[in-house]
Amino acid sequence: MTHAGESSMLGQIRRSFESRDLATLALLLADDVRWGDDDHPRKCRSRSDVLDTFTRRLGEGVSGEITELAQGSSGVLCGLSVHWPEGMSGDDRVIYQVYLLRDGLIAEIRRYDDRPNAARAAGLS
Repeated sequence: MTHAGESSMLGQIRRSFESRDLATLALLLADDVRWGDDDHPRKCRSRSDVLDTFTRRLGEGVSGEITELAQGSSGVLCGLSVHWPEGMSGDDRVIYQVYLLRDGLIAEIRRYDDRPNAARAAGLS
């Protein structure tokens, strides 16, 4: 579904999440995309790391819907309502990711538990 006023990048992000099409998502990621802090045990440091993480989570039954998608001066804010299958650790809740872009591709993914900090990081406030 296309949303009025969305940029090409926002539309592509929305389509890849809504269809759960990892091949489409792969086209949006820089080869050296980073996701997670350096000291995090499940940090991602490449496109294949990010795709492996999404593949694993989808295979476990984790699902999510975009609640908000906005382009800021520093990046893209994506609100996600995440649903965990029964028996898995994780709370159903809305999280926020900020996608920092380089040369038209997602170069870094940052997670936030609250919208105000995510909006600041994306350059929306």
